[in-house]
Amino acid sequence: MKKDSNGKGGFSLLELLAVMAIVAMLSTLAVTSYFSAIRGMGTRTARRNFTNALSMARQRACIDGCRVSLIIFNEVAEFAPDGKVKDLAASYVVCRELGRISFVSGDKLFDEFADLDKLFTGGSSSGSGAGSVAGAVKIYNLSQGSWTLVKPKAESYKMGSDVKLLYSDVTFGIEAYALQRLSGTGSESTGGGMGGGTGWKVGDSYGIEVMPVQALPKGFKFNELNNTLTSDQALTDVEHVTFEPDGTALQGKTFTVVSSDPNAKGITFSVDTQGLITVKD
Repeated sequence: MKKDSNGKGGFSLLELLAVMAIVAMLSTLAVTSYFSAIRGMGTRTARRNFTNALSMARQRACIDGCRVSLIIFNEVAEFAPDGKVKDLAASYVVCRELGRISFVSGDKLFDEFADLDKLFTGGSSSGSGAGSVAGAVKIYNLSQGSWTLVKPKAESYKMGSDVKLLYSDVTFGIEAYALQRLSGTGSESTGGGMGGGTGWKVGDSYGIEVMPVQALPKGFKFNELNNTLTSDQALTDVEHVTFEPDGTALQGKTFTVVSSDPNAKGITFSVDTQGLITVKD
């Protein structure tokens, strides 16, 4: 600090430049630390929430004594002004088995051993059930790891006219309630059904959500899914893992969560056929 001819003090230009340089360095460190903390928080949130979802699916299977699946897929996070998809939300949901499909006829899914008329009454849809068709309900194929939009109300139909009574040549049609699949773009995932995959089969487990659809933090995605915004598969691609009542998995599965930030670490979630869940950064 220097004094002028009047005895007043002041800073020299060199001193001011030095102080400005120190302030600039501290600001850079603060901003870098802030974004690093935010990035780490997002990674920890994705790791904790998805691990909890996997554990919950396995526990529900053991407690309820039925198949429970965790299914991952993409949902629209943001639309552009022209109506095109601008951003995707990497989502996942836990589904509980309601029953097994006993007969498939065209777009009708039958389960004559369940009270479909009481389970699907045409009321309000649950969770992400309201898809591209107003009032539609999303049901999940826990055997194949896919979803299908159906009408919200089960209707009574004939299962066919080729059913025979034991020790009799008489054939007749069985009246039973069925779910009617909806057709059109976005009505089914690529895992099954009309227009893709192997479709629903007799014996397939079907279920509904037992928790609201969850999403990874913004900027994170599942590496196993088609994440190309211009691809139709971006919103119909699915992967899944299904747990049996004894806690084992129908098949081993690996899910990899990656971030759009190149500095963020990826996370790998693995489930073996014994149902053991491991997480690696």
